Amino acid sequence: MPLSIGAIGFGRHFRRSLLPNLLGCERFTLTAVADKDPSTRAEATARFPHLPVLNDAKEIFDSDVDAVLISTHPAGHVELTRTALNAGKHVFVEKPLGTDPESVRELAVLARRMNKVVAVGTMWRHAPAHRLVDQWLTEHQAAVRLLDISVTFPAVYARDGWDLGAEELAFYDMFIHPIDWARHLLGDIGRIDAVQLAGTRPGEVTTSVRLLTPAGDAAATINAATGSHAYQVSAWLHTTTGDLIEVDTKDRLRVTTAPTWSGTEGSLRDRATLGWEVGQLYRGWARKGYAEELAAFADRIKSCIATGIPGEDELEGAARTLEVIGHCVAPPGAVA
Repeated sequence: MPLSIGAIGFGRHFRRSLLPNLLGCERFTLTAVADKDPSTRAEATARFPHLPVLNDAKEIFDSDVDAVLISTHPAGHVELTRTALNAGKHVFVEKPLGTDPESVRELAVLARRMNKVVAVGTMWRHAPAHRLVDQWLTEHQAAVRLLDISVTFPAVYARDGWDLGAEELAFYDMFIHPIDWARHLLGDIGRIDAVQLAGTRPGEVTTSVRLLTPAGDAAATINAATGSHAYQVSAWLHTTTGDLIEVDTKDRLRVTTAPTWSGTEGSLRDRATLGWEVGQLYRGWARKGYAEELAAFADRIKSCIATGIPGEDELEGAARTLEVIGHCVAPPGAVA
């Protein structure tokens, strides 16, 4: 039986990215929408004439829905998540979950006390190619030793109601994805170095971030820019087993599992590789991960209902990602 879910926020991001995947997720039934803006509520009513469209999120919190999906201005994410948990709801909240790691850890304590699942919408970890990376690493008892991510995003535009500069907005709204994925692959981070280049065009923010584990046995480099005409991702992962994993635009995955040297000095033989690509039917590669993270959220709720255990604590991971970003946007000299 599908779980009931109420949506708080019917803005552009929800309509374009989350809503189509939510409607396509057979594990959920959308039962109500709440939004403060009258014009947005009018659009929701026009699209869903038989769905309750409310002007106050409290009406959803007070209802009998199993879960809520929060996709509002990030400035309100922490408080809405806290209110939802206190109302006894499981919560899916879009990234970023604020900018303060300690407030996120307070939510983690509350979620454990209420025995509720909280999922944070940093969906890169859920993209099919990235899940295959996790699976491959687990099956081969391997870990990432060197990680190189290059990513370009479109220009950053100011968000009403969230008082952040262009550089901070780029990190918390866009660069958060590769940083969160790198932290997920490396584990704990002990050293953070970040350099921001001077912008040359409106909407451009360019940065280079290096992450190092506390033991110094693994590192990641992230080169990221906004203001590009393309949304492009490339990643190279060198593993502790000597294998090379290449991920191209979250569409194609190639693993080189044997030495490419033939033994003849200066020559190479054909690479011994394993290849995977998602195929042509996946709608919009930039949205890869939305459907999967919603399905994973539903599965965690059902498991929690059956076992009484919420499972993975995504909030601790979200807090650690915010700590990395906090170092990256700190004034010069304040970086760890």
